[in-house]
Amino acid sequence: MRLLVYNIAYGTGCPGGEARRLLSIHRYLRASRAPFRGITGLVRELNPDVVGLVEADSGSWRTAGISHPEFVARMLYEVTGELPDAGSKYGPDSILSRIPYLRSQTNALLGRSGAEVKRHYFPCGTKKLILERECDGITVFLVHLGLRARTRARQIAFLREFLPKGRPVVLTGDFNTFGGEPELDELKSALGLRNANPTGAATYPAWKPLKQLDYILVSPQIRVDRFEVVPVLYSDHLPLVADLSL
Repeated sequence: MRLLVYNIAYGTGCPGGEARRLLSIHRYLRASRAPFRGITGLVRELNPDVVGLVEADSGSWRTAGISHPEFVARMLYEVTGELPDAGSKYGPDSILSRIPYLRSQTNALLGRSGAEVKRHYFPCGTKKLILERECDGITVFLVHLGLRARTRARQIAFLREFLPKGRPVVLTGDFNTFGGEPELDELKSALGLRNANPTGAATYPAWKPLKQLDYILVSPQIRVDRFEVVPVLYSDHLPLVADLSL
């Protein structure tokens, strides 16, 4: 199974620096189509079995109504017919899920198989969505953890109890571990997870990577045949690709 995980920053591109991020804040209101064209080109080139998109847009004015998850699903997996709504990453009861722009901010877990994508929610934090999908005997979970250390700690503690034990599992996404990978030590120890990124290569910011915020964690039953942090500048994060087998 080839897994690609990418925080695509709602298709707003790579600012190239913090000052430029502030000077180009208009990107979040109306994004150029060029970054998303680069992203879809990368996805087509890598041809993954499963794609985890973090910070995708489900079709706001920012993207001229284009749904990132739907576009990638139809392009890569030739999905036809009506696709299920991606849903807000903030949870169905959040006021943010009813605000323009924010209500279109989502995550997506796409794949070749017609497996059902299950939604779960953290009991705390602003970004609550947890996505689950089966592929080739492996259960993949996609998350986007909170920016505040205390919130992340509570979400990580929840995952420690929530994730299934004794099954082939992948936990992936943007973990926002600004305190470093040790934030995940208890979770990894409790579930036997290991980091597919053997050197802890940094993934953020894309133009000068300093921190590992994005992860693919795998259970003991899974072998990592290939792993790469892909050096492309279509977002403020770098994408991860891994070839996994049982």
